[in-house]
Amino acid sequence: MSFTSIKGLIDIANEENKTISEVMIDNEIELQGITREEMMDHMRDQFHVMVDAVRKGTEQLTMSKTGIAGGDGYRVFQYSQQKNSLIDPFTLQVVANAMAVNEVNASMGRIVATPTAGSAGILPAVLVHMYDTGDYEVDQLVQVMFTASALGLVIANRASISGAQGGCQAEIGSATAMAAGSLVELKGGSPEQVGHAVGLALKNSLGLVCDPVAGLVEIPCITRNGLHALTAMAAADMAMASVVSIIPTDEVIDAMDSIGNELPESLRETGIGGVAGTPTGRRIKDQVFGNNDELVKDVEVELSGTGEKVVDDGVTAKYQSGFEIIGPVMIGPSSSHTAGAVRIGNVARQLLGEEPEEVVFTLMDSFAQTYRGHGTDLALIAGVLGFNTSDKEIARAREIAEERHLKVNFLERNLGNYHPNTARVHLFGANRHVTIIGSSIGGGKIEIQKLDEYNIHFSGERPTIIVRHTDQKGTIGSIANFLVEHDINISYMAHERVKIHGPAISIFETDQALSDEDIQVLKNKFTFIDELLSIYVK
Repeated sequence: MSFTSIKGLIDIANEENKTISEVMIDNEIELQGITREEMMDHMRDQFHVMVDAVRKGTEQLTMSKTGIAGGDGYRVFQYSQQKNSLIDPFTLQVVANAMAVNEVNASMGRIVATPTAGSAGILPAVLVHMYDTGDYEVDQLVQVMFTASALGLVIANRASISGAQGGCQAEIGSATAMAAGSLVELKGGSPEQVGHAVGLALKNSLGLVCDPVAGLVEIPCITRNGLHALTAMAAADMAMASVVSIIPTDEVIDAMDSIGNELPESLRETGIGGVAGTPTGRRIKDQVFGNNDELVKDVEVELSGTGEKVVDDGVTAKYQSGFEIIGPVMIGPSSSHTAGAVRIGNVARQLLGEEPEEVVFTLMDSFAQTYRGHGTDLALIAGVLGFNTSDKEIARAREIAEERHLKVNFLERNLGNYHPNTARVHLFGANRHVTIIGSSIGGGKIEIQKLDEYNIHFSGERPTIIVRHTDQKGTIGSIANFLVEHDINISYMAHERVKIHGPAISIFETDQALSDEDIQVLKNKFTFIDELLSIYVK
């Protein structure tokens, strides 16, 4: 990645006489190894999912799965048609658009995480609004989605886009800033004006807590999306009017990170504090879930670090692609708790390599506090069953598990020094078992922190080869040479061993997938390989 700050992004744009979107497109072409046309097609598909979500939620009453929220996007849209609103009726539809998307999300409908599901209404709201003016073509709007992804990439790496880590400022605030910056570029603003729009929008969100009532992505999430969509438009207009962010935008992002670290756990997506902790908030939780909790509590602690890539200026590069910011296409209600959880479960299934018969999920912190409201239980089970993030059957995961005779258990335990959205998965088949610890770090992105006894880190979001072998000289080089001979480029590699000349494991994330035939050749060629697995979680 060629930039890790808003200033750096602006500098590149100015030096190369490009827009921020073009800088991001160049970055993606280099990173993904695909053509511009393929990349535009991918982003165009995302845009059409956004449009569909807006239309669904504004044209019909869309209720959440719990029934405690919904239909407000439709109501605001209908009110705007009366031409009697305090603000311009057409502009009011931006509010309706944003609320509509988040109501589709709460109904476990299909949306695009931008950058998360909880904040997925803001960018679609403003882009669809601009599309509805009739002044812009689809490809112009798709173009500035790359602007939004570049801005979100900086925020995600300098701070966080996870409510469990940084509060709602990390989700709603980031989405508002991304939308504001993309609008400025769409209107012909300079890269500097894009940067100021981000700073202005983000400052207005600092300190925003994540306090979902009953742990659901409904109250106050839906209305927050609507109100902050207007903030994005106002910030963009301010920047276009030459209003500047006196505090440099990168410093604002760093301030957001500091504030997030200082927020108590009760205000970081646990459903404990804020409006979730009010008498009405607690009553709604009891109404939806009762007082029963299937989690069995335990206090055993396993300490471990986190696996993150650090770039040359000291900023942790947890996210590298804009499609990790705009995306994935997913079933709601939460990118971290649903999409990320599906992916964690799916990694475990692929590592098991056979049909699972029993699974024990151990949840910690935010995952444990809000797993029912966010659908984390359904998502983890769905992943183990082999579903992907956009599979409509996620909502039926428990029922399908029973049909397949999959035994499911949930525990609560402090697993150690991991992201708050972390789960351990013990998965058992007829012939083998596997244990992983995986973290959902925001926007549907995951990091596997531990595989069985090995503290080794990978995501599985690229074709990944996992080799169990005896630790001996030349092992890693031999496998790497084999991959080179088969025109496979290694994008990330990790190695861990129990002891010298003892059991070891090596991870190779690659840009291309090995064929089944090549995998078999690799297994047969090297006698030091005890087991070889190939996984890929999309």
